[in-house]
Amino acid sequence: MAAEERWESLSSRRLLETPYFALRADRLRLPDGTVKDPYYVIERPDAAIVFPVTDEGRVLLVRQYRPPLGREELGLPAGLLEPGEAPEDAARRELLEETGYGEGEWELLGRVSSSPSLKDNWAHLFLARGVERVNESLDLDEHERLTVESVPIGGVERLVLSGEIFSSSGVAAALLALRRLRGGSPR
Repeated sequence: MAAEERWESLSSRRLLETPYFALRADRLRLPDGTVKDPYYVIERPDAAIVFPVTDEGRVLLVRQYRPPLGREELGLPAGLLEPGEAPEDAARRELLEETGYGEGEWELLGRVSSSPSLKDNWAHLFLARGVERVNESLDLDEHERLTVESVPIGGVERLVLSGEIFSSSGVAAALLALRRLRGGSPR
């Protein structure tokens, strides 16, 4: 992007801070000289999402209730990066915590932003092949309630197209992983 196309940050103030996100209001000068004030930004840690495939060709999914939408979500194991944590380390940690599975061969598929006009974080997408159960018990967060399901690789695209898997970053991870598993480049 050329310098003349960038928006200049004039000031920024923090409006709210929680353990999961912060809200700030920026004052920005657009390339044509007009000022946008306020421009709200939600600050969030980056996330890691994993498409885990067993040697038997099954994909591990997690089902959990999502209060903001008032419904259950069927999705991929995922979570936020801890401060200083590398994306792959977070993906491995989340997979183990949420499913009891680990090991395997890991590949970064890319990264996406679910709402770049509002949020400042990235979701790092991984494919993990040959994962296996390494822990019989799950290590869930205090209020995390989920069930683990496994589906054949061939059934994942149907779950995306039917809207049962509906998280934008989960959809992206699933479609990129399926493309990669079919021998194509994830990008």
